[in-house]
Amino acid sequence: MRPLANLLPWFRRQKEEDLARELRDHVERRADDLRRSGLSSAEAHRQATIELGGLAQTQEIVRDAWAGRWADTVIRDVRYAARGLVRRPGFAIATTLSLTLGVGATTAIFSLTDQLILRSLPVTEPDRVVQLAWIGNSLSASWGGGHLMSYPLCRDLEEQKQLFDGVFCRAPTSVTVSTAQERQSVRAELVSGSYFDVLGVRPVRGRLLESSDDLEVGAHPVVVVSHSYWQNQLAGAPDVVGRKVLIDNYPMIVIGVAPAGFVGMDPLAPASLWLPAVMAPQAAPLERGWNDVRDRRTAWMHTFARLKPEAAANDVKPALQLWFERMLEADTQREGFPSVTPERRQAFLASTIDVLPAARGVSNLRPILERPLQVLMGGTLLLLLLACLNVGGLLLARGAARAGELATRMAMGASRRRLASQLLGESSLITVAGGSLGILIAPVLSGIVLSFLTYADDFGAHLDRRAFLFALLATAVAACLCGLAPMLQTRRASLMSSLKEQSRSSTAGGVRLRKLLIVGQMTVTLLLLAGGGLFVQTLASLHANVGFDARNLLMFSLAPSSAGYTEQHAEQTMREVLRRVREVPGVEAAAVANTFTLSGGWSTRPLTIQSDRRQVVDRPVPYMRVTPQFFSALGVPVLTGRDFDARDVRLPGSEPRPWRSAIVNESFVRRYFNGRSPVGSRLGVGDGPETVTNIEIIGVVKDFSRRNLRDADIEQVFFPYWDRDSDGGAFYVRTRGTSDFAAIRAAVAAVDPALPVSSLRTYADQIDRATWTERALAVLVTGFAVIALLLLVVGLYGLMSFVVTQRRREIGLRLALGSTRGAAVWLIVRDALTMIEVGTAIALPAAWALRRLIASQLFGVNALDAATIAVATGALALMALVAATVPAWRAASTKPMEALRLE
Repeated sequence: MRPLANLLPWFRRQKEEDLARELRDHVERRADDLRRSGLSSAEAHRQATIELGGLAQTQEIVRDAWAGRWADTVIRDVRYAARGLVRRPGFAIATTLSLTLGVGATTAIFSLTDQLILRSLPVTEPDRVVQLAWIGNSLSASWGGGHLMSYPLCRDLEEQKQLFDGVFCRAPTSVTVSTAQERQSVRAELVSGSYFDVLGVRPVRGRLLESSDDLEVGAHPVVVVSHSYWQNQLAGAPDVVGRKVLIDNYPMIVIGVAPAGFVGMDPLAPASLWLPAVMAPQAAPLERGWNDVRDRRTAWMHTFARLKPEAAANDVKPALQLWFERMLEADTQREGFPSVTPERRQAFLASTIDVLPAARGVSNLRPILERPLQVLMGGTLLLLLLACLNVGGLLLARGAARAGELATRMAMGASRRRLASQLLGESSLITVAGGSLGILIAPVLSGIVLSFLTYADDFGAHLDRRAFLFALLATAVAACLCGLAPMLQTRRASLMSSLKEQSRSSTAGGVRLRKLLIVGQMTVTLLLLAGGGLFVQTLASLHANVGFDARNLLMFSLAPSSAGYTEQHAEQTMREVLRRVREVPGVEAAAVANTFTLSGGWSTRPLTIQSDRRQVVDRPVPYMRVTPQFFSALGVPVLTGRDFDARDVRLPGSEPRPWRSAIVNESFVRRYFNGRSPVGSRLGVGDGPETVTNIEIIGVVKDFSRRNLRDADIEQVFFPYWDRDSDGGAFYVRTRGTSDFAAIRAAVAAVDPALPVSSLRTYADQIDRATWTERALAVLVTGFAVIALLLLVVGLYGLMSFVVTQRRREIGLRLALGSTRGAAVWLIVRDALTMIEVGTAIALPAAWALRRLIASQLFGVNALDAATIAVATGALALMALVAATVPAWRAASTKPMEALRLE
């Protein structure tokens, strides 16, 4: 049996033939009756046809009553529209390309926003997952970011079964995994035994961590691997369960594989491994510098809970707070509670515990990404609106050019509804083509945005179901917006005026509508141009805020302990590598620090200052451990006092010792010394009454950006690197010319060829990594602005060409009467100037309303910077005037008699 698709054309032709035969038979029978009454054969046939109402008209009435007639009408309208677009490829390409860019860019940014910001965790009922946050002074040392608690407190909360359906905690870390094939650094989570059970995650192989795996410190060497790690790094081995791997050179057993799609509590930093929290001393212990997992005064874990069914966060807060207050009071009576001032003890007891939504997990990266993606999403929506306005204007121009055709068809009996249907078919065909191409290029645009992201490999540029549905919605909205203008045009069409010379009033009405669309385009374009200018200035300001010359500076890191070195042997290796790097030809200075700068994080310590009077620093101060030559390598001058030297360096092989000297920056001096020289004053690490101030301030250095490029004026303290754990760190190398990575690797290999060199890069690359959001905003918003400007130029040029065509006889008459060519050009250009003025007048309040959206992403420039807005307005005005002047000048160049002869 033939498919229905093949039967439909035959069935439709058969019905048409039957209808025609039936109508002919009806006319013939009526004509026979009229002939018998005495009329001639021709007159009888004419009279029968008139009584029927006309064969063609009756056929149309019957067709309208047929079931499925609407589908046939749609198919015909689409075919008609397609033939018309093929005859005018320039118009088809311009409109389709406009919508392709609009839909594609909007879909790409939405896809990334959905992946990075909106999506919930792939766990059972994610809306019931909440985070428990300590609000107040916990009198604890903190390791990590976000709302942190100690592991013992997490275990205490697990016992509160009357409040929650379960509690668990986790801490992100990085570990080095060694297999028979390779050694690599991967992300991992240290978790409590209830982690997977509370989340409702089930294994695909083996089993997951349980409470029995989280009892004794160091006694549970088991690990769960992610599905992607199993597939990509372990080749999907069917015998993965029971396999032994080395985690930071410590043997552990793989007990299970997590399901596909589950990557832990931080989707923006996917974990490949999960380890019991009690294995923290074995899993990268030196990353935190401590080994006591059960210390109540060390906060390093994020704590989560699952609400009971039908319970809300506010329902459990009162009972949870009562328990928390009793716990705080009991904590002050425990052995080991720190000796603090009455004020700090009271602040500790005044702490509260909050219940925060955590359906999307937690991420340090999400707050950084959220506002830039919102800005980009707003920019792409403006671009889509601009594309719709541009297509609407081009459709209006095409409709004006077809006014005679439409009028003729109306005169032949076509209804306004029928004409509107055909015009809507044309606009729908354009939007469907543009939307389809937009969906195809969206992954490419997503890939471009991801190229700015440091962890781009963790996210996909492909479109999933949600992004595809959004693209369909964007296309539908575009179809409605683009089809609105032609629909309005058919409602305003006048049959008599169109059959004449096209009256001035009808022409003026179409031009006014197109001018309104151009004004809207100018408003959107000006907003994008101003936004692009602000983000470009922000990027330049951040690069200028580094605080030193970043050229010819490179950095890399070593972690000998993760390669199996003992602590003492690792320190010897670090010293030897530093010596050899300093001997590399072309190296001016080299130093080691405990961390990378511009990496987004830092460690802090409470301090006590002993100067004219003893004072406790009002907030923890960021600190960094550095070797001599660190400031020389960076190019940061020592303003007062001296740099670290041999007097501040612990001898190789000797025991770690308390810090004896420190260097502070300008901001520290301004905040705590009122600009007076601090050299000779003393510090103490801690803020309790028993804190000993035995650390001498020996120098002051110029401010420079440490955590990120926005905080160069934050107070900082620097301590000697070799005095404490020094078995891994970041190297900073200043060279005289082009950085020679091969020479650096050779210097490290000369010490130990098996020692891996990590993150070898120039400081310029580090700056790019630190400013990826600003670069993305500057490049993408500026790109959107350029596209918007080009679309505006095309639309304005088309409008002015149409206006010039309508007024060519008027221009010829003015020239014939003695008007100058310049005056004739001004007649057209002043319309463009009026539109620029109106567009600017609308854009300025819109910019003021949007200022808060972008203000947090700016640096060194105001969201309403007058110079930037003036330059953007000038650029828009210049391009608009060029687009308007070219057709005006061409019309003014026409000889007066030729213009007057035009019909």
